[in-house]
Amino acid sequence: ASYVGTHGMAHHLETVLEAARELNDWKDIVFLLVGDGAERSRLVAMRDEMKLQNVIMLDQQPKERMPDLWSLSSVSLVLLKKSDLFKTVIPSKIFESMAMEKPIILGVEGESAELVMSSGGGICVEPENGKDLADQVLKLYRDPARCRALGTSGREYVLAHFDRQVLARKLTDVMQQVASNG
Repeated sequence: ASYVGTHGMAHHLETVLEAARELNDWKDIVFLLVGDGAERSRLVAMRDEMKLQNVIMLDQQPKERMPDLWSLSSVSLVLLKKSDLFKTVIPSKIFESMAMEKPIILGVEGESAELVMSSGGGICVEPENGKDLADQVLKLYRDPARCRALGTSGREYVLAHFDRQVLARKLTDVMQQVASNG
């Protein structure tokens, strides 16, 4: 099975359930949701009411289990509510996904979208649009080579721009410039 993973519940996960309903006939596509939160019981009830066999919902997992769950996922979902509040927020999960070489399907407007597009590490969908999400999941499912390319690009980008050693070197360069100009 090809798992599409999202970790943590601070997202607009009704969109995942809508996408899962669109893709219910594709037995190899499974949505994996990991995390607790106030919304969880409502989402479990929604999933059961919609009779979705393709959505697995796990409780919050210990940190040491997360690499195993990441390795199961073919694609990482980062979905937030449609809101101006989130236009300047970059969820840390974007960096985790890139570092783990997982292509991202992003349903967030603003700075996050700019980052994902410029990194080449994923694709953007309209926030809260389950049909759009389902279409993009299906496209990536049918194109494993593109999936791998997005994952590779994301990892290369995060290593080049956000690796701690790279940041430390840039900071050292700036400090040396300041010192030599003084």
